[in-house]
Amino acid sequence: MRAEPLPAAAAKFNTGIQGLRGIAIALVLLNHVGAPGFDGGFVGVDVFFVISGYLIGGHLMRELATRGSVNLWSFYARRCRRLLPACFAVLVFVMGGVLWLYAPFEHQELMSSVRASSVYALNLWLAGRATDYFGGHTEAIPVLHLWSLAVEEQFYIFWPLLMLGAFALWPGNARRSTVRLTVIAGALSLAACLVVTSVQVEWAFYLTPTRVWEFCAGILIAARTSTGRQLSDKAIAALGALSLAGLALTTAMFGPQLRFPGAWAVIPVAAAVGLMFVAERPSDAWTSRILRFKPLVWLGDCSYSVYLWHWPLIVFASVLYPRQSVVVAITVLALTLIMGRLSYQWIELPFKEGVLRQWTARRVVFFALGFCVLFAVSAHQLGSLDLDDQQARFREAAEWPVATESGCLVMFDAVEHPQCEFGSKAPVATVVLFGDSHAMQWFTPLKALAEKHDWRLIVLTKAVCPVADLTVDDASGAPYAHCNEWRENMFVRIAATNPAIVIAASSSGYGVSIDRWQTGLASSMRRLGAAGSQVVYIRDTPFANFNVPTCLSRAQWRGVSPDALCTFPLAVEQQRYGALSAAEAVAVRTQGGTYLDFPKSICNQADCPTEKDGMILFKDRNHITEAFALHLAPELEGPLLGLLAKSSR
Repeated sequence: MRAEPLPAAAAKFNTGIQGLRGIAIALVLLNHVGAPGFDGGFVGVDVFFVISGYLIGGHLMRELATRGSVNLWSFYARRCRRLLPACFAVLVFVMGGVLWLYAPFEHQELMSSVRASSVYALNLWLAGRATDYFGGHTEAIPVLHLWSLAVEEQFYIFWPLLMLGAFALWPGNARRSTVRLTVIAGALSLAACLVVTSVQVEWAFYLTPTRVWEFCAGILIAARTSTGRQLSDKAIAALGALSLAGLALTTAMFGPQLRFPGAWAVIPVAAAVGLMFVAERPSDAWTSRILRFKPLVWLGDCSYSVYLWHWPLIVFASVLYPRQSVVVAITVLALTLIMGRLSYQWIELPFKEGVLRQWTARRVVFFALGFCVLFAVSAHQLGSLDLDDQQARFREAAEWPVATESGCLVMFDAVEHPQCEFGSKAPVATVVLFGDSHAMQWFTPLKALAEKHDWRLIVLTKAVCPVADLTVDDASGAPYAHCNEWRENMFVRIAATNPAIVIAASSSGYGVSIDRWQTGLASSMRRLGAAGSQVVYIRDTPFANFNVPTCLSRAQWRGVSPDALCTFPLAVEQQRYGALSAAEAVAVRTQGGTYLDFPKSICNQADCPTEKDGMILFKDRNHITEAFALHLAPELEGPLLGLLAKSSR
């Protein structure tokens, strides 16, 4: 085989690349602790993918170019020694933290995520649950960040095999065959990323096929030969400045509202590519000096361990101190750097440079696989503990079978509604329940009243779709067209039914202006009452803004008073909803409707409780439990009977 020009990627240590790693981990850390101006810091992970493609892909190319093959056992053994020891240490820490901080009814799901992490399949676990990466810390799993490691390792399981296949297809020149493979795989992956992001953004975010192109970008840089014209210091400075500006722009402007990755991911990946060019050629250009800045290089050296430790520390801190503060954030950052550096020096380096070096590569791989299975089995067993009666009560409070099993709360894409009728088959009156999930929470008491008084109850509810006649945004920030179409169809259906009473309710959490909400609600009240129906609007229930059954169960498990952890201030709720409630009352009453207000039945003191007389009031952050809703049935019964008597006269 004739000699071929080797890829430019060198095997020697490069401080510029370590500095770029330092920038990437700094962006992730500052984003995850909620630092202002770093809403888009999650793109640091995309930078890591480019760096990984450059380094690991470059190494595989050099081996293929010099040896004509790749020693797969040696490659996989290096990955095991490099990654698994520190990762296992963090997983042990996470399992201990879960058993201490989280309630038993949470253990099964959390240990399931640990089990998936231990076999590098967490990204599949998260995608299967359509997990929101940008959800709040108190709701997040402690191993959420390990999705990116799963993507990386899945990529490197099959990439060397694809390289060998490409070399067999286009023999004689390892660099040429790898470039062809990289271009084809990268183009297909980018196309898949764009398509899947528009259809199911969580799949595009977590799954490996839609991220392959980011590794390929780094591999293509590594595939450049060392021959040819080199960039001048001025060009290096200009390229570095443009790349840093692109990275700064994405960090400041990106956020949870974007459908990411999609086309938006091209910007941070392109910025990372530009900075890789700068890092490749150390010069006196100011951008090159930034990448060699010693604190960034220090952070880059231990970036893997810092990444491993930062998220469990953030999540556990949010569980212990739900009301986040600057002091907590700074403390977590300091602990992250300390734990990351210690892990780097005492776990990463020894296994990378000495421990298990005397073992054969095959033995290392089989030992590592055995350890992965052992961790998975251990996590499964720890998540299978039986619940006592108290913990079972908390889990039961968090369930909502009336909505999940009846099919009467339709989901986001629905524009029609199934027949959801309850109560008497020979009714004295027809009552319609209309609105979103905050209307559905009144189904249980209304069903009981319908059975008691021989009413026919018709349930028309749709998730995240308010009664008010206006357009709200869906989860991606786009206009929620399905909601508008469903609402119009329900207006027609209600008019054709001609019920005696229409009971409407909506969440107060849609974030529209008070004037716009009042106008939209007045329009809906007018349309609902046009055929002579009595119209009732129920004021929204308070927002606890934390998962109540979870909070109560954790407090009981840890022996902490629920009053210390699981109450919320009435003043905050009044500030959030007071003015909107007044506007709602005006909108309803000016259209001849009845406005029912039950807040004092839920909270009449400065710190609102979430449990009364052994009854849990909320099933999550803002919906009341079925049991508590049924407890409020008498407060619904009187006004509804009065309206029925009025309509019969």
